[in-house]
Amino acid sequence: MTFKKLTNYTGILVFLITAIVYFFSVERTGSLWDCGEFVLGAYKMEVVHPPGASLFLLIGGLFANFAKMISDNPSNIAFAVNLMSGMFSALAAMFIAWSTIILGKLALVGKDNELDKAQMYSVAAGGLVAGLATAFAVSIWFSAVEGEVYSMSTFFTAMTIWATFKWYNLPNTVEADKWLIFAIFSIALSTGVHLLSVLVFPVIALLYYYKKYKNHNIKGILISLAIGVAMIGFQLKIIIAGIPKLWTWWELFTVNDLGLSFQSGLVPTILTIGGLIYLGIWYSKKSGNYILHLITLSAMLMVIGFSTIGVVVIRANADTPVNMNVPSDAFRLLPYLNREQYGERPLLRGPNFNAKPTNYTTEPRYGRVGDHYEQVDEKMTPVYDSKDLMWFPRIGHNDGQHTKLYKAWGIKKPTMLSNLSFFFRYQLKWMYWRYFAWNFIGKQNKQQGYYSWDVSKGNWVSGIKPLDDAMYYNTDFLPDSMKREKAHNGYFFLPFIFGLLGMFFQYKRRKKDFFALMILFLITGVGIILYANQPPNEPRERDYVLAGSILTFAIWIGLAVPALYTTLLSYIKNNKTLVAGIASLLVLTAPVLMGVQNYDDMSRKDHYATRDYASNFLNSCDKDAIIFTYGDNDTYPLWYAQEVEGIRPDVRVVNLSLIAVDWYINKLRKRINDSPAIKLSIPPDSIRGNKRNQMVFYNPDQEKLKQAWPLKNVLRFMSEGHPIRSARSSFPSFIPTKRMYIPIDFKKAVSSGWINESDSSKFVNKIPLNFDKKNYLTKDEIAILDILANNLQDRPIYFSVTVRNVKLLGLNDYTELEGLGLRIVPIKSKSSKGMGIYGSGRVDADKIYENVMTKWKWGNFDKVETFVDESYGPEISAMKMVMSRAAKELIKRGDKKKAVALAKKYFEAFPNFNFAYDYSVLPFIEVLVSAGEIEEAEKHLDILANNVDQYMQFFYSLDQDDLQSFDIEIQKAQMALGGILRILPALGDDDYKKEIESKLKPYMEDNKLQQ
Repeated sequence: MTFKKLTNYTGILVFLITAIVYFFSVERTGSLWDCGEFVLGAYKMEVVHPPGASLFLLIGGLFANFAKMISDNPSNIAFAVNLMSGMFSALAAMFIAWSTIILGKLALVGKDNELDKAQMYSVAAGGLVAGLATAFAVSIWFSAVEGEVYSMSTFFTAMTIWATFKWYNLPNTVEADKWLIFAIFSIALSTGVHLLSVLVFPVIALLYYYKKYKNHNIKGILISLAIGVAMIGFQLKIIIAGIPKLWTWWELFTVNDLGLSFQSGLVPTILTIGGLIYLGIWYSKKSGNYILHLITLSAMLMVIGFSTIGVVVIRANADTPVNMNVPSDAFRLLPYLNREQYGERPLLRGPNFNAKPTNYTTEPRYGRVGDHYEQVDEKMTPVYDSKDLMWFPRIGHNDGQHTKLYKAWGIKKPTMLSNLSFFFRYQLKWMYWRYFAWNFIGKQNKQQGYYSWDVSKGNWVSGIKPLDDAMYYNTDFLPDSMKREKAHNGYFFLPFIFGLLGMFFQYKRRKKDFFALMILFLITGVGIILYANQPPNEPRERDYVLAGSILTFAIWIGLAVPALYTTLLSYIKNNKTLVAGIASLLVLTAPVLMGVQNYDDMSRKDHYATRDYASNFLNSCDKDAIIFTYGDNDTYPLWYAQEVEGIRPDVRVVNLSLIAVDWYINKLRKRINDSPAIKLSIPPDSIRGNKRNQMVFYNPDQEKLKQAWPLKNVLRFMSEGHPIRSARSSFPSFIPTKRMYIPIDFKKAVSSGWINESDSSKFVNKIPLNFDKKNYLTKDEIAILDILANNLQDRPIYFSVTVRNVKLLGLNDYTELEGLGLRIVPIKSKSSKGMGIYGSGRVDADKIYENVMTKWKWGNFDKVETFVDESYGPEISAMKMVMSRAAKELIKRGDKKKAVALAKKYFEAFPNFNFAYDYSVLPFIEVLVSAGEIEEAEKHLDILANNVDQYMQFFYSLDQDDLQSFDIEIQKAQMALGGILRILPALGDDDYKKEIESKLKPYMEDNKLQQ
């Protein structure tokens, strides 16, 4: 077999193995976080959050609509997009295999010599190892099983790396340069997915220098790397940001000065760019300048690759149901691509966390007004005193939350020493090394790690018990639930050691190749950490952004095969093929171990919880309802369920994190799917841009600030022009009172089914709003009030139980819990203390019972023992609390049958094998006891008591220093312990009581855990 065939077959084998594993791993429906948004975006070509991922949506649309064509099951649309991610990750693994084979050959015999048979086998096996190590690394695998951009981004990065090394390995001919151009085009296309691939530019520039120039020195290397960095800047600033900026100049001229229609500036923009490219190609041909020809051709391909962004503009103008930021023209597209809504993090010089702005610079933002553009907003950039600025700022987030977190990391005063300390301890060690170790040494558990001194959560482990115990805590007495932890993966350092072996081997044999690969490793790892400048704490683990660094190290793992082969040859000289086989098998243990260890927590084949839990939110609402949500995981899955699977499209999901901007408020005014338009009284012009971002309470007569107004009157007043000016600011209007009310028509409330006739004695004809403790309202609060004032009597309005309590605007006592939503009702009920938002208002136990028993679904977690991601936590807690409160209410009114059924449904939906019983099951056991279901109660009490016993034994086995990392777990165990002992007398079973007490009471009498 020729080397070329062996190379191809190895790459194809990697693809097939990986694709099969991924097929049995990908989620069969929508996933958490942004995935639901990306799936619906691909399916219906809708506009997703900045910066758009246009190429991902185009390709994803092919997969989504193919699934729709061959299947009547709408879940298969998401399955197809998820599977697309799996296939692209499998292709990425294939390209890494081929890249490793190229580098392995170079390391063994160089460019011009041929491999013998045994060398061929060792190099091919190295490619197999590298490909599988890429595929089975947890950070790669995680993205491969869901419909997100990171898998396709990894594919483009891997393909760019392969094309670059393929070009580098070929003879120095014009014909071979087509692969260099292909690598650049791959980067250009990837910008329609994610920007990871642009980081390969410095490696391309360095290898170009190595190949095209004979004499190499430090100066030449530094210049080539600088050119590579400049190429990144060219792609980001000239292509991605520059072309839309050019369009804004032409657009303003053609529309405002020439009176042409919107988008007319696109024509001269295209002509300008096309003209520049034509001139470059013409001049390079005329002058015979080959380098200029390559540069111009590359620039043209960058423009072509970027052109997919046109899909975003076209679909934004179609005004799709999900139309994030509405980037419908040049002026809206530019901040969309620049991700301005996420803010900026200074990299070279910036403020410390104690700094306060001394001034602001402003930059105008234009928008459509009638048939022309006007300034409608401004971008405000804070200016700081020079004494508050530092070089290389790492501790610059100055909101109150991050200031506290910086101090938690030991930074009391913002000095350069503390700045560097934070960089090394948090950003490098915690946010890079920890993630790197997860992939090649091992991972402790599924819990998110926030602090390096917390030994219980999110750390890396090796799988070598004595070492892990020494680093963290004694694991001799782990409870069964911790033993079953599927995300606990140990690789015994094997991938890491083999990676180091391959690294040293390449360094010894091909220093220049090693240096190029090391640059790639550092820039896609540490470089991203430098650029991201992450503050504590992130909403979720961010290991997936380090894919480039991980797949680069996988190449070194693959190079360990030829490294071991050359080492073993000095001991076994008579049979080279045998040596190649031994080396291959030894190193192959690393990716095999990674695959075996990771499969149980990476596979989501049996997961349906994201879709099911989203449907539970939607099915908690009455017809044509409005439900306010807050975060990613109680919004994107709901949008997915509606847009893709057609679940409750009559419900309008209003996200409170988005409602502070005009484009989103204006989207609410329009009908979407089966959901009628939301009536709003404040006209679009009054909230355009920065208008009414903040509205102050003001009345010349201070006493009138306490005079209650009808809410509609207040909204009408504040939408009118009543300009006032303070010492620092001016406002287009103000709010003349801090007290408002929503008047309610009793007959209409009864006839619509909002309340029952029997509630007449509790009915209030005004729902009050009191803002005595506030000095102003923000645009999002004003929008919420506008929705309440104009829609409350016409359609049901709910707040999701997962929103922040403050978002209810003090209406807690005027809500009714009907499921996963709190409905606003004209009945005042005293909220239950100690339950947070879940205790708001009153509870409609019958409606909750109906929803839970007939409408709610459980994601297959009730049937299959599987990995349950920690990100489901808020939704799981919400369902538990809702069911608990309803069951208690049913017991309170004497409906024991329904209460028992609800308790049994809880234990069925959240079985111990996926949701280890803890103190949260106590209310349901108490319900069973109250209803006389003693046998059923004892069955679940046994499981809980056993869990508590195991956890207490575990806690007592720990050193005192380690106990603080388990503070919350200890509190939960003690609450469960106290609850069990409190319930036992009510069982009326003395033998059972003695049995459980003999097991648990000693823990109450020992005070070790109280110290």
